[in-house]
Amino acid sequence: MNNEIIHLFTRYLNNQCSKTELERVFKLIEEGSNKSEWDFVLAEEASRLVGSDHRAEMSLDEITRLYGKIQDSISEEGHKIVVLRDRNLYWRKFAAAAIILITLSVGTFYYSSRLDTKSDKLVHDVAPGGNKAVLTLADGKKIVLTDAKNGALPPQSGVTVTKLADGKIVYTLEPGKVANAAPNTIETPRGGQYQVVLPDGSKVFLNAASSLTYPISFVALRERRVELKGEAYFEVAKDKSHPFIVKTQNQEIKVLGTHFNINSYADEPLTKTTLVEGSVLVKASGIQQILKPGSQAINGYDGLRIVEANMDEVLAWKNGYFMFDSESIESVMRKISRWYNIDVAFKGNVSKDKFGGTVSRFANVSQVLRKLEYTNKVHFIIEEGRITVTK
Repeated sequence: MNNEIIHLFTRYLNNQCSKTELERVFKLIEEGSNKSEWDFVLAEEASRLVGSDHRAEMSLDEITRLYGKIQDSISEEGHKIVVLRDRNLYWRKFAAAAIILITLSVGTFYYSSRLDTKSDKLVHDVAPGGNKAVLTLADGKKIVLTDAKNGALPPQSGVTVTKLADGKIVYTLEPGKVANAAPNTIETPRGGQYQVVLPDGSKVFLNAASSLTYPISFVALRERRVELKGEAYFEVAKDKSHPFIVKTQNQEIKVLGTHFNINSYADEPLTKTTLVEGSVLVKASGIQQILKPGSQAINGYDGLRIVEANMDEVLAWKNGYFMFDSESIESVMRKISRWYNIDVAFKGNVSKDKFGGTVSRFANVSQVLRKLEYTNKVHFIIEEGRITVTK
């Protein structure tokens, strides 16, 4: 067995390859040789991760981190999507090696084909979403922010609203003016996202197909209460005397100053609140739970429960990419549908496998779908305004 190749592959798995070494690894992958060396390294790595004391306890997060080692060592062009097996004991025991092997086979196909097999089924491409939103003022007037010029928007009772060039609007209380608490609503369509800086300085990043309703001033109010539909990331300005409360369809989140994400889409089975820093109190179904940084409150049919969060997956949308964490194809396609503003239909018995991986949100939809097709578990037809998913 070639010790040099084993050393090279081990460095690859541990994300230690130089640019030259990485090019050498990809060349070996393309050649499809050295399978025995790969098997040896994979077996050693899997054995290390799922040793006798840890064999039955390996978590999905650990497996995801191992996959991330590979993922972090490739370029944006080379992002992969893989198939994850059922979470039983056998799968946990061998998942580390399985994910690497699946990634290897996908990588072999990707680097040998170099995307030169453009399927006729994906010719009706769709561009990614962008900064798009509609602002509804207190008097009912609607402003399409996508079309509005940068600078001051129509004034509202002592408050200046400014659209900035970087795709956000900022509320500023005018000196000496007393503003009322009349509501504004900012709404993103499918295929849109937007940022708003609230009158208290809190920052809110809205994902696609979401809306936020809030008062134009918090000065005369005992609490800072806003209402969210969809998904948003909050960076709340600290103000101990005025708690910040986010109301969704089936829960309330109370904070003093913190960073957190809420996913509360009506078409998702679960509402997820994830804390990045600080502390929040989640109220749902007659239960109250305090979150710690890195934890997630999941509110669903079985009530409210707290789990450890996959922070990379939760914040992926805000950071410009999709991350699928052991998700069904239905869950994957809901995200794609919202971001690309395209309907999704399923034809026949589609895959029941779980998908995992990362891909840029700023690629055309065909590129995302091709990476899913590389798993050979699903296929797609893009028609005008619709994606059909087949097996």
